[in-house]
Amino acid sequence: MGNWFSTGPEPWCLDPSSLERWYITNILEGTQKFNSDCSEAVDRLLGSLNIKCVTAGKNLLDTPDVIKGGSLGKGTMIGGLSEVDLVAYINPSHLAPICSSSTQDYRTQLKAVIDELKKALGRLKNVGIRRSDAYTISFVIEVTGRRFLEVDLLPTAENFHGYGLGPSDIYKEMLQLSGYDRGFYSASLVKFQWDFVKNQPGYVKELISLVKFWACTSLPRALQKSYPLELITIYRWENAGKPAYFSKAQGLKDILKAMTALQVLRHFWTDMYDADLAEQAITKLGHRNPILLDPANPTNNACWVYQKGDDIDVIAKAAESSLQTVLLRDVIVYANWSGRITSE
Repeated sequence: MGNWFSTGPEPWCLDPSSLERWYITNILEGTQKFNSDCSEAVDRLLGSLNIKCVTAGKNLLDTPDVIKGGSLGKGTMIGGLSEVDLVAYINPSHLAPICSSSTQDYRTQLKAVIDELKKALGRLKNVGIRRSDAYTISFVIEVTGRRFLEVDLLPTAENFHGYGLGPSDIYKEMLQLSGYDRGFYSASLVKFQWDFVKNQPGYVKELISLVKFWACTSLPRALQKSYPLELITIYRWENAGKPAYFSKAQGLKDILKAMTALQVLRHFWTDMYDADLAEQAITKLGHRNPILLDPANPTNNACWVYQKGDDIDVIAKAAESSLQTVLLRDVIVYANWSGRITSE
């Protein structure tokens, strides 16, 4: 992989009792410094971007109104293989909430904002713009020592404004829209995605990092998306009874076994919407397995990235291969991922 964690066959050749020590040495310690470097780089970027916009006469954003999402913001990074979503709340004079105008007006205003932000980014050093679309600007920034961070900048208005007392109102509105128009609400929901993962216990986020390591060393680039991996890990941990103490080897084996059977995965959370709305979204939008509804957005099946061609088979084959390694093949997965390291 050419990254700091390229350690040959480890941890797959290790005894399962050695996994915790390997994780601390190879993932946790390396990530802490990279996480700090990335945070500083993002702060510098936002400060410079704001200055460029103001200098150009476009006071688009204030840096306190930018939310850091993605792996960096959630605390689930692994060094050298991480990304950040920057949700920038644009000053209302440049981008009014959808409910105060119309989807067409919002689309036009957002395009103008994205064009201005691209110009400003283009004037910054160590920024390489990769692509943009109607919602997002994607680019990379150099962090340190020729190491890079992938960034998605999502400008948005506060589109929850004016939608009653709770998020269910905006979800019902989104269900009536085309997929293209629903996308204009998505950036406003990132902060709730961020909260859902960020607020998980530290030991769950450690397991997420381990699962990401597996994905980044075993799956094609297109199947390494962080959010579905985070949600699958959280789902399996909850299914095990939300244990506070558990064997990482058992947790990892449980998750990889789930990755071999994605065709039967169907789950949603009811923190921000109820089961009726979830089922309505699944039916109306034609979601098909694997289904893992975004806990912050029932119109989004987080596992859509696994539904192209033979993606499910590719993932299952990679997971099966890892399950047959010395690290995992003899591990018994107890109902609560008990801390005992026991072989079959």
